[in-house]
Amino acid sequence: MEFPPKHKTPYVLGKEQYKRIFDKLAKFEGKKLSEKDEELIKLLYSQLEANWGDPLEEFVDKLLEEEK
Repeated sequence: MEFPPKHKTPYVLGKEQYKRIFDKLAKFEGKKLSEKDEELIKLLYSQLEANWGDPLEEFVDKLLEEEK
């Protein structure tokens, strides 16, 4: 997995909390992650993007599809 993952819109790191979250997520780089964990990390990164709603909706749709 690429760190940070490729983003569709710019990261919004205007708040110190967002910068801390971004730095914490980077600590997963080089760690052996399951496929599910990789997807979750990508989602968490996407929540720091300017357009966070689309990736969140896609993630939820995928979860709902898995439940069928």
